[in-house]
Amino acid sequence: MQNKKQGVLKMTSKIALIVLLFTIVEQLARAYQTGYQLVSPLITEHTIWEINKQFIFQSFVCAITSIPALILYFFDKYILVIALILLVLIACRFIYI
Repeated sequence: MQNKKQGVLKMTSKIALIVLLFTIVEQLARAYQTGYQLVSPLITEHTIWEINKQFIFQSFVCAITSIPALILYFFDKYILVIALILLVLIACRFIYI
């Protein structure tokens, strides 16, 4: 029973890490798409940067968090990995700079 529980936690932490990596890619894709679609002589580069700043910051926070999450994963601390990633994903929903 303990081995099955450990396997479920390991699979859940793998899925959480993959979701975190997809979140990083999604935020960077949003920044690229915003810059690509707002090409107009009426919209300045500063305005585009102000819009993209939040996407870049959120992807930076997720990328920095993925390093300790991966370290914890390799030390078999699956519950800590899941908790850390959940906290960061919830916090990224409320980060607005």
